[in-house]
Amino acid sequence: MRRGQTILGVLLLAVLALAPARAAGLLLARVDLPFPEAMVQLQDSIVHQGYTIARVQRVNAGLKANGYTTAPYQIVFFAKPAEMRALPALDPQIAAYLPLSIVIFAERHHTLILTTDPAEIATLFPQRALQPHFAEWAQDVRAIFRAVRRSGR
Repeated sequence: MRRGQTILGVLLLAVLALAPARAAGLLLARVDLPFPEAMVQLQDSIVHQGYTIARVQRVNAGLKANGYTTAPYQIVFFAKPAEMRALPALDPQIAAYLPLSIVIFAERHHTLILTTDPAEIATLFPQRALQPHFAEWAQDVRAIFRAVRRSGR
C-alpha cells in the first residue's frame, strides 16, 4: 500500500504542476464520505448544476494495469454540450480546458476533490465574450463542492 500512496502522491503533484502555480488557483475539499458515496454525490451535484457528465477516467485502473496499486482515483469530466460546441469558435485555445474536470480520490476514511478554479483560467482568456462563462463555471464549481461537502456531514 505504501507504493500506492507514493504513486498517488506523484500523480497529485503532476496535477498540481499542470495547474497554475498559485495555490489560490485550486479548489480542494475533504469530504467525510467513503469514495463510492462521494463519487455518487459528486456526479449528482454536477448534473444538478445543469452539466452533463462527459466521461469518468478511472486513473487507478490504468495504474493497476501497469502493476501499481492505488486508492481509488478518478477524474470526472463535465460540460454543457452547447458550450462545448460554441466556445472554441470564440477562441480555439479554450478547447484545451474543456470539458471541465474534477479529480476525486480516496484518502483513508475520507475523499478529496480537487480542481483548478475556473476564475483562474479566465485570466488566460481576455475576450469579453468568454468572461461570463468563466464566472458561471466558477460559481457552479463552488456550488458543486459545497453540495458534496454537505452530503458528508
